Amino acid sequence: MERGSDAAARRAPVRWPVVCWLVILVLIGVAQLVRGEWFDSAVFLVAIALVCCSILLPSHGAHRPRPDLVVFAATVLAAAVALLPRHSTGMIVAVLVTGVAALVASWPGAASVRRAWTPGLRRLAVAWAVILVAGCLWELAQFIAGRIAPTQPSFALSDLVDPLLDTELGKAVFAGAWLSCGAFLVLRGRRSG
Repeated sequence: MERGSDAAARRAPVRWPVVCWLVILVLIGVAQLVRGEWFDSAVFLVAIALVCCSILLPSHGAHRPRPDLVVFAATVLAAAVALLPRHSTGMIVAVLVTGVAALVASWPGAASVRRAWTPGLRRLAVAWAVILVAGCLWELAQFIAGRIAPTQPSFALSDLVDPLLDTELGKAVFAGAWLSCGAFLVLRGRRSG
C-alpha cells in the first residue's frame, strides 16, 4: 500500500508553490553568486537540492518528532547561538546544526508532501510564505538598488537588525524567538498528518 502511494506521489505534478519556492531559491542563489558570497551561494544550492530530493525521493513512512526532544534541542541551540560571538566559527556551526536538526525532524518524503493539509496548516503556511517572500523581495530590491546606485545607501535586513543583535539581550531575544518559531513550525507541520 505504501509503495503504491509513493508511486502515485512521484507521478503527481509538482505543485506551483514548490515551483515558486524553487524559483525564489534560484534567484537568491544567483544574487549571492553575483555578490561573491560563496558560502551563502552554497547554502542556497543545498536548499535547492533538498527541495528537489523531497520531490523525487520516495517516502519511507511518516515519522513524528517527539515534542520534548524538539523543545529541548531548540532550547540548547538557542542558548548556544545567544552565547557564541557573532560571525564566529562556533556560531556558524550552531546555525548549521540547527538547520540539520530541523531538516531531520521535518523531512516529509514525497508522499507526505502531497497529503491534504488542514485549514489551520494552510493558513500557517500562507502566513509564513508572505513573511518570507516579503523578506526575499526586500533583499532583492536592496541588492538591485545597490547595483543601480552604488553610492546611495541600501539596507539589507541584516543591516536593519544589526543594532539589536549587537547587544547581548537583543541577541538572546532574537535567538529565542527564532528557535521558538522553528520548533513551532516543525511540531505544527508534523501534527497535520
